[in-house]
Amino acid sequence: MSVNDQLKSLLGLLAMLTLWPHPVAATDPLRTALVVNGDAIDSLTIANHYAALRAIPDLGIIVLDDVPDTPSCDVEQFRRQILRPLIEELDRRGLGRQTDLIAYSAGFPTAIDIRSDLDQVTERDRWFTPVASLNGLTTLYQLVLAENPGYASPAANHYARRDTKALLANPFLGSDRGEWQQALADAEAGRFDAAITAGQALLKKHPAQWPLLLRIAEWLAQADRSEDAIKALKRLADARVIDRDRLQPDEVWESLAALPEYVQLLDQLPALLPARMPPVAFSARTTYATNGLPLGDADQGIRHLLSIVLAVTHGRGTTVDEAIAILRRAVSADARGESAEFFFSDSDDVRSTTRKPLVPLAAEILRSLGHQVTIDPARLPRDRDRLMGAMLGSANYDWPAAGNTILPGGIVENLTSTSGVLHRDNAQTPMTELLLAGAAGTSGTVTEPYALPFKFPTPLLYPYYAAGCTLAEAFHLAVESPYQLLIVGDPLCRPFGDKQSETFSLRLTEDDESVRIRVEFWRGPRVAAQRVQQYEVFLDGKLVHVVPPVAQITIPHQEIPPGEHELRIAAVSRHPLRMKTIESVRLTGRSEVAVPTLEWTLRPAAESSGRPEIVATVSTPTKPATDREESSAEPADQEATDADTEPPPKDATSTAGGNRRVAIRHLGRRIVESDGDAATFTIPISRTGTGPVRVTPERFQGGSWILGKPVTIDVPSD
Repeated sequence: MSVNDQLKSLLGLLAMLTLWPHPVAATDPLRTALVVNGDAIDSLTIANHYAALRAIPDLGIIVLDDVPDTPSCDVEQFRRQILRPLIEELDRRGLGRQTDLIAYSAGFPTAIDIRSDLDQVTERDRWFTPVASLNGLTTLYQLVLAENPGYASPAANHYARRDTKALLANPFLGSDRGEWQQALADAEAGRFDAAITAGQALLKKHPAQWPLLLRIAEWLAQADRSEDAIKALKRLADARVIDRDRLQPDEVWESLAALPEYVQLLDQLPALLPARMPPVAFSARTTYATNGLPLGDADQGIRHLLSIVLAVTHGRGTTVDEAIAILRRAVSADARGESAEFFFSDSDDVRSTTRKPLVPLAAEILRSLGHQVTIDPARLPRDRDRLMGAMLGSANYDWPAAGNTILPGGIVENLTSTSGVLHRDNAQTPMTELLLAGAAGTSGTVTEPYALPFKFPTPLLYPYYAAGCTLAEAFHLAVESPYQLLIVGDPLCRPFGDKQSETFSLRLTEDDESVRIRVEFWRGPRVAAQRVQQYEVFLDGKLVHVVPPVAQITIPHQEIPPGEHELRIAAVSRHPLRMKTIESVRLTGRSEVAVPTLEWTLRPAAESSGRPEIVATVSTPTKPATDREESSAEPADQEATDADTEPPPKDATSTAGGNRRVAIRHLGRRIVESDGDAATFTIPISRTGTGPVRVTPERFQGGSWILGKPVTIDVPSD
């Protein structure tokens, strides 16, 4: 197969997305949950920086209290103190179906003891080692919450792109598994009509499961229903999901062999499609079958969450300053899209040989995309000056001595036994050495995994990345059993794919009835109509509308609550990977209700308790009270849980009392609160961390909280 044919075949398979019932949109800051340990200043500080770097809205930042204060914990602690509170908080905020990505800040256990779950498997192979990673278990959250040890199975990640041979296996996990098995049994016994009827019912329920249609076509042909069989095969050919090799063995299609339509169809098909499925945009709302394709019923498959750790600052991790520098460099890589070099170690070490089978395919695709590929017996590249990717295989190495330069956004990856063991001392080189060298992301296992291909990213990690996937998508597409894999870096880094997005600006006007947002594309509306599939409209981080690419979006005033708000519009491209461009405008809801303001000063460490403190005053402009305000009942906090609402600090001063309150929000939760229309708060840095601390004033009145304009305070680390 030629290089061009290989590329066209792999990327052409993306057309199967047209069979999906609902196109998904790629992961982005508005579909990211930034998860923070509220008791760890490292976690708060890194979250401050990442929220600013990636414009993560406050609604998408979740601060957890009572996180285990050790670098490792057991699986029950993980469920009780991290995973379950996280999922419940996403649901409480209405983000359960919006969030695709969980990005953990520092301050969380990275290694999870899962022996209590694995004990349910009385006979298991030795490679079911009983330590899992923080992000691996989060990706497999449904199985973990159900205490189902299947999360440690070889193909637990159904989003991962598997060998295409797996496509024809029974794809269902629920009751439809038996239905399909019975259809297969009926066909085997020659009861083709029964098999076809059952298969068509399942295909109607799960329209993206094209392998069902292929089986139905086989049964139609064997039942001498040639015309219907040809129609089914044409549907598959038009979707470019089958090749001539799929139409084997010949005896299955014997009744069609002499038909001109069949001969013509064979001539149009590629001889052989690649051995791996193509990359697809991730969606947490998609239920994936065991064959990696979407299902139409959530009870028949599994849903996942992408999950990556931004930084590890305990044990063999980095310092906070190093972690921030790594993330900042990764962000600078976005949309660079330059030609680069990718290196694959071809040594005889098992760490290299484990992943060799897919290196030729990865290399061909990368070269077809315009990149240089080096496959070398050396375990480490040397004196390379534009590495975007490197797949190593060495237990120990001296990266600085190799003299390489990693481009911003690069992924450097090493298969070893314990490079992800950061929670305790270990003899092998830690994965963090590659981050310190300039990589935007890397991975390593948190315990001895054994040299099993499904536990590590395949070489196709790099073609997925170069095709335009985010770093988080590329990793999760490439590893079938991620339960022990610790992935650290910037999950939203996307150096490639910018050519598929359309740049635009927003112009806001309003009248007495509504706010109008005009979307103006730099290359004009005609190009935009051809290349943009839809707009996603977010208000304060919450998805409120999905609309076609019209020139103007109109929002009635009654849909905009009182107070200050940020409106973001994401233009989703028609490209199968659904790249986006996001722009924002600020607006104020029309209301007689006064909007709170915030003024602040920074009390230096020398004048406080050894660390800087924020002294912030929330006040309310004087406005005549409305009837609604005067008659409002005793307020009830409708947003925050008991955990994120604290009594006013001792030095808070209130100018009024009764049924009004003022508060300050930071990282998605209310950190201080007081009765009245104004108050001054002293906020210790232990509550906010350092860096760009974004705080928002709030005022409770008339039964709801009114947001003021956010303020960013640059808090030094000392």
